[in-house]
Amino acid sequence: MTLYKQILAFVIFLFAGLLIIAYAVQFQSTRDYLAEQQRVSVINTANSVGIALTPYLETGDKVGAESIINAAFDGGYYQEIHLDLLASKQTIEKTNKKEIEGVPGWFIQLNLFKSETYESILTSGWLQLGKLQVKGHPGDAYFQFWRTMSNLFWSYIACFIVVSVLVVTALHFLLRPLNLIRRQAVEIEKHHFNKSIPLPKTLELREVVQSINTLTVKLAKQFKEEAVAADLLRERAFRDAVSGLGNRAYFIGQINAWIAEHGTGGIMLVAVDALDEIYRIEGYGARDQMVRQIANALQTKLAYLDSAAIARISATEYAVLLPGLTSEDLLETAHILNDAIAELIVNPLETDSAFSVIGIAVRNEDEDLSALLTKADSALRRARSERLGAVTIEHAEKADTLGRLAWKDIILEALEHDQFDFRVQPVTMLTGEKALPSELFTGIRHQGQRFSAAQFMAAVEMFKLGEKLDRYVLEHAVFVLSANPGMSLSVNLTIGSISSLSFLNYLNDFFIKNHGLSRRIAIEIPENAIFHQREAVKSLSEICKHFNVMWGIDQFGRHFQSLEYLTELSPVYVKVDQGYMSIISKDENAQSVLAAVCRTAHNAGVITVVTRVENEQQMEIINQLFVDAYQGIVHPAREI
Repeated sequence: MTLYKQILAFVIFLFAGLLIIAYAVQFQSTRDYLAEQQRVSVINTANSVGIALTPYLETGDKVGAESIINAAFDGGYYQEIHLDLLASKQTIEKTNKKEIEGVPGWFIQLNLFKSETYESILTSGWLQLGKLQVKGHPGDAYFQFWRTMSNLFWSYIACFIVVSVLVVTALHFLLRPLNLIRRQAVEIEKHHFNKSIPLPKTLELREVVQSINTLTVKLAKQFKEEAVAADLLRERAFRDAVSGLGNRAYFIGQINAWIAEHGTGGIMLVAVDALDEIYRIEGYGARDQMVRQIANALQTKLAYLDSAAIARISATEYAVLLPGLTSEDLLETAHILNDAIAELIVNPLETDSAFSVIGIAVRNEDEDLSALLTKADSALRRARSERLGAVTIEHAEKADTLGRLAWKDIILEALEHDQFDFRVQPVTMLTGEKALPSELFTGIRHQGQRFSAAQFMAAVEMFKLGEKLDRYVLEHAVFVLSANPGMSLSVNLTIGSISSLSFLNYLNDFFIKNHGLSRRIAIEIPENAIFHQREAVKSLSEICKHFNVMWGIDQFGRHFQSLEYLTELSPVYVKVDQGYMSIISKDENAQSVLAAVCRTAHNAGVITVVTRVENEQQMEIINQLFVDAYQGIVHPAREI
């Protein structure tokens, strides 16, 4: 129970106790007063009636005596007046048998008042004339007592309510700084350092708030410094300082991760030999400026492909990974890139020698890194030998059978006829953090062959089918969760869905409809979405938080933007990009970078998960880093 509730309960119970005691005292004193009033009234009536009756009794006037008794009976509230005439042996009696009105029966049954009785002997000298008995009626006492105590009861209730409201208001105001301190402590525990607490007027709390605000600022600064340090370390290890693109180590990591997923598509080697000419004529500054312009051109032209990876691998060469593209798409893209580079170089130098050449290698099934790079080098050599600005391609041994339109038809047919194939892979926890849901992988069954998401996601992005696909996968996830009560799943969303207002509205309605599954389903988004669709990601995170749905970031650390967004968006977990794990066993720098990236996430209160863990050697490495969980082929995906 909170301090506020404890103080409130204590004050309310104390005040209620005081009211009960006051009511009990008033109850008893009022009861005694009314009882005494009834007793005195009976005695006075008996004495006054006795004096009035004596003259009539001396003369034996029964009628006169009876009129006196009637007058007395009618003028008061008595249960019985009884007169025995001793001389004539006669009796005069008046009785009131009416029920008590205006008082509940249960109250009368409490027997709070008894009927007071008083007897007196009427005499004349030494002669006894009669015996008078007056018995009071408790009805009037009950009526007055009930009315008085009822009014007092409701007055106390009204007083209790008013005082309770005032106490609640006062405590809420007085303890507001303490509540803010509690909230700030919770935020600090979650590694959120965005707000400071207003200084309260209470001296004791003011000093505490000042200390907490100072601590918050220091922790925020420390987190920012660690994030910047991680960014710098990552850039030194995997980023080319001049172009701002990835370097050879970054590119190798991305290719290894792509190959491990059995991805389709190809790689390009772009040679811009004119850079040597620019260096020879104009020097380092002009060459470096052109290097940056070429890098910007490559990024701009390939921005529509979220899965593309671009790197500068030597002074004059660039490498591009293009997952999911066919030979036709690769050739078309290469010509677009060549034209973009020519516009940058030819015009400034006004010479025909300023052309780039591109060699393309289309990945063959089960082709490893060495074979793929060899094939790309061969294609680049042929491009150089043929002519300036040439584009050559080394095809896969098995020719491409599916073009972009064919992929579109396959995806639409799979959506219409439920031809998707689903598998789940668990997330294994290394620490005491709460368990994370298994990841749902999507594939397509077509003509007896299974295609993984890595093979058709490029077509999904190209034809803007992400929203349709994500809606289908979410509905299927509900079906799987309903059939497996002990299971929880994470679903990956495409950038096209995240940026769609209609999909966000659908997602809101989806969680309302399936509120019982909100704690068993998680949403994952690619890190690239944060940099291109920041506001849409914020809206998505608000929806997830509103419905208590877990959400996380996939491909974490893949891009070179700052990791400070973690404190702003506050995801529950991040999954580190697979490129790190593909080179971690051979590159100590990669281990240091992975440790820094994971530590940054860990310090932001985010659960860190490494992916594509393949062997025990990698397991030993990640156990020494700031890693909370892992997933990979050591615990392979299974069909559902």
